[in-house]
Amino acid sequence: MERFRPRFERHRLDTPDTLAEFLRTRSSYVAQTALYGYLKTRMGTSYRNYFEDDTFSASIRTAAQKLFLSCLADLTVFAAALSERDGALPRGGAVALALRCFRQAAEHSLSEAGAGPVPADTLEQFALRVRAIDWAAAAEGRHAFAGSEADLVRFAPVIDEYKELDREIVTNSIRFRWRDVRDQLRRRLDAPALGGAMRQDGAAASDC
Repeated sequence: MERFRPRFERHRLDTPDTLAEFLRTRSSYVAQTALYGYLKTRMGTSYRNYFEDDTFSASIRTAAQKLFLSCLADLTVFAAALSERDGALPRGGAVALALRCFRQAAEHSLSEAGAGPVPADTLEQFALRVRAIDWAAAAEGRHAFAGSEADLVRFAPVIDEYKELDREIVTNSIRFRWRDVRDQLRRRLDAPALGGAMRQDGAAASDC
């Protein structure tokens, strides 16, 4: 994944493409800062030495990729839930929007990182999730983000003993990062325009 540095972007999220880009960059940012911040804190002054080790660096890249996909899944669900709550999507639109944005954002980031295609089981698990989800509950906020909170601890290349000791503080650290991202999304999401764009896409596809 590329290193994302937050910018003061203000444009509306009013199409599936603009929404997918927001989801991609923010998920990448949260995954990287949460994971690297945890590792730097746990390793202390040995942090740089660990990152210079080829084997350990490879394990960090693998963990970052897995955590990114987990973050992307959670944020995509939340974004689709907000749009569904506002009643702006066509029937079945929340599922369609979530699947489209997740695949598009995941393919973009993994391709840029030279990591190959999105794993088929990742796409299948996300599809199962969004087809069974309680959209009203997901729109409430933290309910949608339990997966990435757990996966930060799960995927971090740290021994199990430390993970148990660190679980509460590490979970709180990613919760703090998600809070700002959710606020950004609420401010910038234009659900009516997004629903209109999806209807136009559907109409255009039916004419083909």
